[in-house]
Amino acid sequence: MRFGKRACTFLIIFVLIFQSIGCAALERSHSPGRANVSPLVEQWRDEVVLIASELGLEAYVELILAMIAQESGGDSSRHPDIMQSSESAGLEPNSITDPVESIRQGMRYFSGLLEKGKAAGVCEKTILQSYNFGEGYINYIKNNYDGVHSEASASAFSVTMAQRLGWSNYGDVKYVEHVYSHMFVGGADFNLMRAVMDEYEGVPYLFGGDSLFGIDCSAMSRRIYQAAGITLPRTAQEQYNITTHVDYSQAAPGDLVFFTGTYNAGRYITHVGVYVGEGVFFHAGGSRCQYSSLTGYYLEHFVCFGRK
Repeated sequence: MRFGKRACTFLIIFVLIFQSIGCAALERSHSPGRANVSPLVEQWRDEVVLIASELGLEAYVELILAMIAQESGGDSSRHPDIMQSSESAGLEPNSITDPVESIRQGMRYFSGLLEKGKAAGVCEKTILQSYNFGEGYINYIKNNYDGVHSEASASAFSVTMAQRLGWSNYGDVKYVEHVYSHMFVGGADFNLMRAVMDEYEGVPYLFGGDSLFGIDCSAMSRRIYQAAGITLPRTAQEQYNITTHVDYSQAAPGDLVFFTGTYNAGRYITHVGVYVGEGVFFHAGGSRCQYSSLTGYYLEHFVCFGRK
């Protein structure tokens, strides 16, 4: 632990309103999918399921397994405190010597954070980040960021706490992203997707192109999905037609992001990218392949997210 908007809408105003709400209402788990963890972590699934049934955390089993993977570095044999939960029990770091007790204490603590998060009206990502930062992060996000977590808010909190404690740094500002990296997204491994994005970043945009010498938006999304073993049709409109359209509130890394009216294409969907989280998506757009924020021009032309 180490403390240290509905389905596709054509009304842009609705999108703007929903984005302003962000993830402030916590009604259910919006985690990306199922855990993608090593056998050394997967071996604890039965224990997690059992404890989850006792604590009412059944909807969070996959997320908790991903948390164990992050806290243990994927190798839960290295140290028995596999959820790094000793401090949440008021103990010295890594002083829990039974993996099952580490899981139980970690899940108790997470359950308490969920209760506090619901009462405060903050989003699930805030609660997840607070597992790393401590429960003070919940009120900080409620009071300063309208209940919505982002990497920027996490960085600000980290700096504040480090200064207050006289430390050089405080916690993992990308804890949410790191936990989600241990999960499959709609059956796809987002790590494989992200590797393709990083490979193609800066490659020139070329209408009709499909290589490192130049590529267009739908070829880029298709190539990203191919890396995760998923086949998409060639055009953005076709990709829109065969995907399940997802609420903004449920958008997860790996989802497609669809846009309309970006040029006169004679069809409704004219552009597509792949969501990476925190309001950012990757696409072949403008002059090159790049990461862009779902704001301004892109928000004005936004249609919905899609999941295969």
